[in-house]
Amino acid sequence: MNPRNGLKRKFDLHMKETVKPHLIGLIGDVHSEHTRLEQALVFLHSAGIKTIVCTGDIVDGPGCPNQSIELLMAYGVKTVAGNHDRWLLENKVRHLPMAHHKADLSAQSLNYLQRLNKTESINCHGQRLLLCHGMGDRDLGKAWPGTDAMPIERSVTLDGIIKAEQHDWLINGHLHFRTIMAFKTLTVINAGTLTGHRWPGFSVLDLDEKSVQAFEFTPQGVQPAIALKVPTQPEWQDTQSFQGGWEPLVLFKREPS
Repeated sequence: MNPRNGLKRKFDLHMKETVKPHLIGLIGDVHSEHTRLEQALVFLHSAGIKTIVCTGDIVDGPGCPNQSIELLMAYGVKTVAGNHDRWLLENKVRHLPMAHHKADLSAQSLNYLQRLNKTESINCHGQRLLLCHGMGDRDLGKAWPGTDAMPIERSVTLDGIIKAEQHDWLINGHLHFRTIMAFKTLTVINAGTLTGHRWPGFSVLDLDEKSVQAFEFTPQGVQPAIALKVPTQPEWQDTQSFQGGWEPLVLFKREPS
């Protein structure tokens, strides 16, 4: 059986489920984890979640980039380009472990990567989302309020996005760390990653409840990890307000200390 036909039939089946417009599936950096990607997509569509976003970094990983791209296309996932996708197209940093090369990708896959934008603005259920990989159009950008393990990292790019007040949510990846940062006019959700053995998973954003339900991959299949409400009293005005000593709102089960 042609695998693409199989994907299309599966997609059509799930599209018949009751659609829940207030829910958004959040998939972080893929890194060619096509098996986990399919698990996540099947789960989300079975739950009636039609709107799904992905933070990029589709290539450079243990699985198949072509199958990963076929899945993203078949399920209509809104996706942006990550730094690994850019590096492949520019033939840079190809010394990385599990790096892919242009020759590994089909013509369709290369065309798909070339057409990806760095950011996507999405209007969903009356709310405004900005999808990116790092911070806005900076695919290596990041911001961090400061913890014992990682010092404060402020972001002029994020401050500009906050000041513009054109979005209610910013969904990003890059850090491979699923967490929530709440500002007064914007909530930042890092969607994490599908790869590795530390905290891989995906999440569902509930726009009505202002909450996020995280999920993880287990030998028994997809299982819920943790659910968090967005803080009703945001901690910061912008990243210049970062003062360190933050206790991250993580979207995964904490390892025993």
